[in-house]
Amino acid sequence: MRRAETIDLNTINPASVALPPQGERMIHDSEAKGLSLRLRATGARTWVVKEKVGGKTTSRTLGLVALIPLATARHMVAAQPLLPHNDTNVPTSAPLFSPDARIWEVMPHFLAMGETGRWKPSTVRKMRAAAHTHILPLLGLRKVRDLEPEEVARWQMDVAAKSTAVRMALSTLSGLMLYAEDHGLRDPGCNPCRGLRKKQRSKRGQLLPTATVRRLWTALDRLHDAMPNACDAVRLLLLTGARRSEILSLEWDRIIGPRAVLQDSKTGPRTIWLNAPARMILDTRREMITGRYVFPAARMDGPMRVLDHAWSMIRKKAQLGTLRVHDLRHHFASVGVSNGIDLRLVGQLLGHQDIDSTLGYAHLPTAALTKSATRISGRLDRSLRGQHSDTTTRRRTLRTAAVVSSNVAMEAAHG
Repeated sequence: MRRAETIDLNTINPASVALPPQGERMIHDSEAKGLSLRLRATGARTWVVKEKVGGKTTSRTLGLVALIPLATARHMVAAQPLLPHNDTNVPTSAPLFSPDARIWEVMPHFLAMGETGRWKPSTVRKMRAAAHTHILPLLGLRKVRDLEPEEVARWQMDVAAKSTAVRMALSTLSGLMLYAEDHGLRDPGCNPCRGLRKKQRSKRGQLLPTATVRRLWTALDRLHDAMPNACDAVRLLLLTGARRSEILSLEWDRIIGPRAVLQDSKTGPRTIWLNAPARMILDTRREMITGRYVFPAARMDGPMRVLDHAWSMIRKKAQLGTLRVHDLRHHFASVGVSNGIDLRLVGQLLGHQDIDSTLGYAHLPTAALTKSATRISGRLDRSLRGQHSDTTTRRRTLRTAAVVSSNVAMEAAHG
């Protein structure tokens, strides 16, 4: 076969077509204009669609061949002309769909709506990936109006069994159903995703033992000469509780005294507060690093993007087992809460928008809860003793306070 050709893709098995010895190979579909099968020497087999964005023709990946059938890929391409990307002149009030519209028909319009500025670019990418990987292959041919909660629940279980992106997939499908309600494809208030958890409430992360933190810090010192950028980034993650993306993309102009003011983050604009050790690391780097970014990329103009390989070496050197980089953020939060810092303050340090997110990180030790319960009972006792002078009332108050303290401690011990 030639390097690029046009055939009916239905006449071949995309999973068995020979891969190119190097680079990539494109096979265009003669039946669906703009659809191509892209084969790469690395083994990747993906569907690609050509589309016009801002007057320029670009290529966009639809998803893996193994996950998206050819029929679904053709449907996805056929739906693209209905609403060009970033076309803000199309009236959203116009009837776009028939009453029997299927999920593959509505999804491009829903995603295009978010691309006009409603969602952050990173959110758009994640939702598009979730749609093409988990929603369209399994539910794409279903009529929007026919999707039932039981079916969504089974789909969620299937996705959760093979992917960690189930939360994003469920959020995307839920948003699509709300979009369908707005366009008269479903009755108001009948979202089939309602009641399914998008976010697991569980004990995430851990309070690391002191010995573990010491081994980590020692390993960073020993590996610093070999990979100074990665070691300094890990130090700042541990000292600030910031997200990996926030530290790796940090710019010098954003650092103002004891804080780093981020114009954008996962939850929007926020401040990273820098303690003395963190400022010392940054001051040392400022003397050696030139350019816009605190952690510049090695071979391109921009910030560091990944830390995985370096973290694997650090973890092995410090004997950290399966500890994740994100667990450093959990540890930061747990240390704060365990030492009596108010949850809302911890949430502000972490950049959370609501207290529920902070509760996912706060694992209070039983000893801390018991101590807090004792303090509460003591204050209750002093308060009530000032109002009632008789001995019987004081004894009753003490017994009540003791029960409160005991119950709280028992609840902490059991969960």
